[in-house]
Formats: sequence, structure tokens, C-alpha cells
Amino acid sequence: MSINVIEKNKQENIDLLQIEQLSDLPISKTDIVVIEPNSTISIMMRKFLVKVGFENIQICKEAKEGIQIFSHFISNDINTPIIIDSGSNKNLKKIIKEILEIQPNAKAIISSAKERDNPEILKLFDIGITSTLHKPFILEDFKKCFQQTNEDEESESRTKAIITEPKEVPATEPKEVPATELESLLLSHNQITFTKFKDIYNIERTRAEKIFNNALSRKLITPHKEISEAACSQCNSTNITYTSECPQCGGTNFQQKDLVEHYDCGEIYVKGSDYKTCPKCNKQIGSVGTDYREFAGYHICSSCNERFDRPLFKFSCLSCGNSFIDVMALWKKSKLYKIQK
Repeated sequence: MSINVIEKNKQENIDLLQIEQLSDLPISKTDIVVIEPNSTISIMMRKFLVKVGFENIQICKEAKEGIQIFSHFISNDINTPIIIDSGSNKNLKKIIKEILEIQPNAKAIISSAKERDNPEILKLFDIGITSTLHKPFILEDFKKCFQQTNEDEESESRTKAIITEPKEVPATEPKEVPATELESLLLSHNQITFTKFKDIYNIERTRAEKIFNNALSRKLITPHKEISEAACSQCNSTNITYTSECPQCGGTNFQQKDLVEHYDCGEIYVKGSDYKTCPKCNKQIGSVGTDYREFAGYHICSSCNERFDRPLFKFSCLSCGNSFIDVMALWKKSKLYKIQK
């Protein structure tokens, strides 16, 4: 287990090594800095960024290291974009202001699960961010984002070259992740299935089997049980995420509440501390089962006031960008493993 601790420590400090080496790197039009604490999301973002033409992708877990790296990419001729995870620091506004102090016309992009028209996101536009990337990510959003952030004529022509004419600016293939790093990623989970691990980190089955067998032989992981996992209806990958929405308006601002139906007047209302008094007829509702009944676990949308027992689940595939509703999902059986901490 001590080897794993060392490897994880190396991974966490890789950004500091990058900072030391950056002074020797020439600034390129295909540089980008990303502040993202989640390793799984970082791997997926790197893949999408490569597809839209970025080559030198500096990914940091901490905002402090990301800003340090960004400061090395300042150039009069080139404006290096920086993507900031909205949850990477509690004081997001301070981070953005610090970036804009380094480079006033910086292309600061926020990655967030919140919609672009969310009041909190709109305030960030007032500060000076140029665009947003909505989670869960899809490739088309990355393309649109970098089309929107290029406003001057030179940047527009460069964006067209790397997005619509990829043959003229060939993207480099991502380097193969070393086995020791993959093992550290495996051990960073509390539990994970073989299939999801293989799909998340985009590795071949034989290589994944070797990593799992090695971890099993050293008793770093233990098999738990076989489960079924949702998979993409297009590419069959289990590397998917989902959002839940109101079936009526598509809003995401809803809460789970218990409801009460008063038989005498037919009123259905949220069960509160004073639920025994009906808000419609102002009478005591009587005994449960005889005079009223309860509905447990209903949802109430704050946007349209719709009441529903189950939200609409929408899946997004992080491997191919496909979006689909839950009834379209495929199901795959896989062995679940627990990681020994």
C-alpha cells in the first residue's frame, strides 16, 4: 500500500513540476490551462480539447497552481484560454479577478453544472469571463465555446482552422497513461466496476484486466458483487453521467416533499409541521387512512409548481457526447470491486 501512497503523491504534485519546467516552453497558439480537481473529468476534458485542436494542455487540481501556470503563458501576440471549474475554489470571483489582473483580456471560461442564464453565472460575466462549459460535457459544447471566445479576426481564423479544418492543424494523440498512474486512479475510488474503470479511462480490456489482476494479487482491491450499469445507447460506454429535470418544464430547481390529500375537500398540499390543519378548508383533517392519505417522496418544481413522483432523467455520454433519456439506456453486467484503504 506504501507504493500506492507514493504514486498518488507524485500525481498530486505533477503540477508543481510543470510550473518549474514551463519557463523553457515556447508559447503556442494551441496552449490551454485547465483548473479541474476531478481526475476522471480531467481525462475526458483533455480528450475533447485535443479534438478541437489544443496540444499543450496544462491541467491542475488547485487554482493556485493553475494561476501560476497561466502566468507563464502571457504573450502580446497570443491569448491563452483558461478553464476554471466553478467548484475549484469557494471564492471563484477572486480567482477570476486575479486572472484578469495578470491578463486583462484573458479568455476565462467557467465549467459548471449551472445554466448560462443562472444569476450566479451572469454575475461572473459581469466580472469578465468570456464563456461557459456546461456539465455534463459534450464535444459540441467545446466547439461552440471556443468559437464564441474568439472575437478578433486573427483568433477567428485560428479557431476555424482547428475546429472546422482539423487536417491543417493535426491534433496529437494523447499519450498512453502509465500503468502505475492507472493503478493510482483505480485506488482513488472507494468502489468501481471493471467495465466503468475501463470505459472512464479509455483503456483496452486486456490492459484493464492486467491492472485489476495485479491489484487483486496484492490485495489492494476485493471483488464484491455483480451489478448492472447503464450504458450509452450509441457507443455502449458506461462512462456516462445524468441530470434530473422536471417532466413539465425541464427545470432543475425542485425539491422532494411529502404530500397530504384531505378527502373532505379534495385539497392536496405539502406536508408541513402544521399539516393536520387543511390550508383550503381550515379544518382538522382527522385520521390517516380514514380522512386523509399521504404521498411520500413527491417532487415539487419551483419553476412551474408541477408535482411529480419521479423526475425525468437525461443521460450524457462522456465518451461520444451522445445525449439520451433513461428509457433508451443499455444495461451491462459487471463485477463491482471495493478498494482497500
